[in-house]
Amino acid sequence: MARRTRKLLLSLLVVGAVGSVAAWGVFAAFTATTTNSGNTITAGTVAIGQHAGATTLYSAANQGPGATTVGCVRVTYTGSLASSVRLYASAAPSNGDAFNLTVERGSGLSSPDNTMNCTGFSASSTAFNGTLDTFAATYAGGIDGKAGGAAWAQNDAVDYRFTVEVVDDPTPNAHSASVSTGAHSFTWEARNN
Repeated sequence: MARRTRKLLLSLLVVGAVGSVAAWGVFAAFTATTTNSGNTITAGTVAIGQHAGATTLYSAANQGPGATTVGCVRVTYTGSLASSVRLYASAAPSNGDAFNLTVERGSGLSSPDNTMNCTGFSASSTAFNGTLDTFAATYAGGIDGKAGGAAWAQNDAVDYRFTVEVVDDPTPNAHSASVSTGAHSFTWEARNN
C-alpha cells in the first residue's frame, strides 16, 4: 500500500509538472509584439559669425573733441535653432566716460571686408548711444542683436555701424596727456531661446 501511495504521488507530481509546462506553452502561444524602430535624435546648432575679413571695428589716434571714427560689420547667424543674439563688451575700456559710442542696426553693406567700411549701410534703429563706460559687459545686460529682441533664424544677417567719438571736456588743463580707451573687445553671443 505504501508502494501504491508512493506511485500515485509520483504520478500526480509528474502530471502536475507536465500540466504546468503545457499551461506555460499555451500562455506563450497567445502573445503579440510591436516595435518602434529607427529611433534617433540629433541636437540642433547655435552658430554666429562676422563677414569675411572682419577685424578691428575702429582704431584712431590723436582725436579731438567731436571727432568720430566709424566701422561697420555684418553679423550672420548660421545655427539651426532659433536664438537670441546680444552684443556686449568682453574687455572693459579704460576712460570709457571720455568716449561716446553709437551702435546702429541696419542693412545694405555693399562690400563688407577687412577695412570695416560702411559703404551702402542704411540704419534702421539705434541699439546703443552712450559713453563706453555704460556699455554692458555681460550677455544678460547686452544689447539685442535685432530690435525688440527678435529671434534669429538660420541665415539671418544684420549690419551694424559703430561710431565712436571723443567727448568734449572743457575742463582747463584736463588734456595735457593723451587719454585712451585701451584695447577693448566686443562679443556677439547667440543663445538658443
